[in-house]
Amino acid sequence: MNKKRIAVVGAGIGGMTTAVALSQKGMDVTIFEQAPTLSEVGAGLTITPNATKGLMYLNLGKEIEKIGMAHEHQGVRHYKTGEMIVPLHRGKKMLEQYGAYQFQLHRADIHDVLIKELKKNSPDSIFVNHQLCGIEETSESVELKFTNNKKYEFDFVIGADGNKSTVRNIIIGDDDPEFAGYVAWRGLVATKDLSEGDFDECGSSAFISPGRVFARYLVRNGDIYNYVGFLTTDEWAEEGWSIPSKVETVLNVFSDYNQQVKNIIAATPPDRCYKWGIFTRKPINKWSSEKVTLLGDAAHPVVPFMGQGATMAI
Repeated sequence: MNKKRIAVVGAGIGGMTTAVALSQKGMDVTIFEQAPTLSEVGAGLTITPNATKGLMYLNLGKEIEKIGMAHEHQGVRHYKTGEMIVPLHRGKKMLEQYGAYQFQLHRADIHDVLIKELKKNSPDSIFVNHQLCGIEETSESVELKFTNNKKYEFDFVIGADGNKSTVRNIIIGDDDPEFAGYVAWRGLVATKDLSEGDFDECGSSAFISPGRVFARYLVRNGDIYNYVGFLTTDEWAEEGWSIPSKVETVLNVFSDYNQQVKNIIAATPPDRCYKWGIFTRKPINKWSSEKVTLLGDAAHPVVPFMGQGATMAI
């Protein structure tokens, strides 16, 4: 019996997890990525127990434990004083209640785990520099067309190509993403560049004020602070969805926050400070045709405040 030929468009966290799962089940999987290299944005990521269980099902639980941090003490703090408003204990309680930990980790680390696992069963299945431009679906197969003039035929196609999904626009129609009313600054800071006073018992904290949130948590065994600072705003007038920003700009936005927050921002390497527009899309009634379906942000993009974007894709 011939293996089903399945294409996954998009080699992000959701696409790679899907490819791994299909490969482990004996499918003939090919994954296409438009970028010239396989890499993930330098940022942190939260996966809650529903995603952890999915990765455990793929026999990746031990690998995730190695690269992730299950912070026992977390909390919501006052932006100016740093006083704990809502203490959260999500370490062992998550394990007891849901059967798995919540992990916070570096995106690139989980991406590498997935790539290595896929190559065990499908060593030649990843194609970079492939930007999708067309889909021809018949009763027998699906043909994918790329801007490099290459064509490939498959039995089924999964579009995991993010919020700006080409697959979605082709099979559903051109519904443009909508600005959600938030911008975010993301950064990674080496903890060796901070002073002892910039740490406390909480490996993960969110500092809140009207219209702004600054969240930070430790990744890579405590060697790096990942942070994201959110600001409500009416419009996004920039070209593209992410642009280089200045550390001074972020410091100005959070100038009235407590000193720990400002110290973390100030330690950001100048070439690693980026500003992002947060976009979403209107819900759709279906995200599949006969042989093509969508996954993750391509199907249902979400704002990042619940930490469920990558989790739901997984």
